[in-house]
Amino acid sequence: MNKLFKISDAVKIFLASGRSLRSLSEKGASVASTLILHNCTHHIPALSTIIDAGANKGQFAIAANHFYPKAQIHSFEPLPEVFTVLQHNTSRLSVISTYNMALGNSNGTLEFYSNAYSHASSALHVSALQKDMLPKTARSQQIEIPVQRLDDLHHKINFNAPVLLKMDVQGFEKEVLKGAANCLHQIDYLLFETSFVQMYDGEPLFDEMHDFVKKLGFELIAPVGFLQTEKLQILQMDLLYERRKA
Repeated sequence: MNKLFKISDAVKIFLASGRSLRSLSEKGASVASTLILHNCTHHIPALSTIIDAGANKGQFAIAANHFYPKAQIHSFEPLPEVFTVLQHNTSRLSVISTYNMALGNSNGTLEFYSNAYSHASSALHVSALQKDMLPKTARSQQIEIPVQRLDDLHHKINFNAPVLLKMDVQGFEKEVLKGAANCLHQIDYLLFETSFVQMYDGEPLFDEMHDFVKKLGFELIAPVGFLQTEKLQILQMDLLYERRKA
């Protein structure tokens, strides 16, 4: 019944957003990304630049192109095999540029956990709690990936306003923001996933991330998505922030 409700909900959102039901079967189509971006449009009327950290297979970028067709999208995905799929799924969209690297607070290489369930891959180790709740995330292998600071990518990215920085990097969001300290004044919106329980070892939870982002000059607009258990416990939430007006 819950699954049927989700499918029904997705169909309504796709139709309301002008996307055809056929687009649900396209490469890289994502119900979750469509729902999140549909909710974002209530607060962000237009975007010119989207930085997509943790692009996976292009789900967010493809949905973002529908809702914000004039935006230049820069998608970062560090896992080589997933990056290949990202390139394939987004090749028809000239506004999407892809980068086979992670964003963080250093330049060079980073020890990274490649998870059998690619969405759970992270620079942090999957917690025992997550393995227990989501057994498909239990298997991972440690690899080395390229990483760069967003501050050092100005030669590749034009921060044409309004700019959204979206982060889906599994507990590594704080490090991405630290590596963007000098260009944060050019970012208008932040969209990231935060946890209320320890999904990754050592990840900062909601209170820490909220305080950190507020100190950077951003204010919470609204939650735009969430992950909850069958017992209705909210584990993670997608939050939208806007840079505080001077």
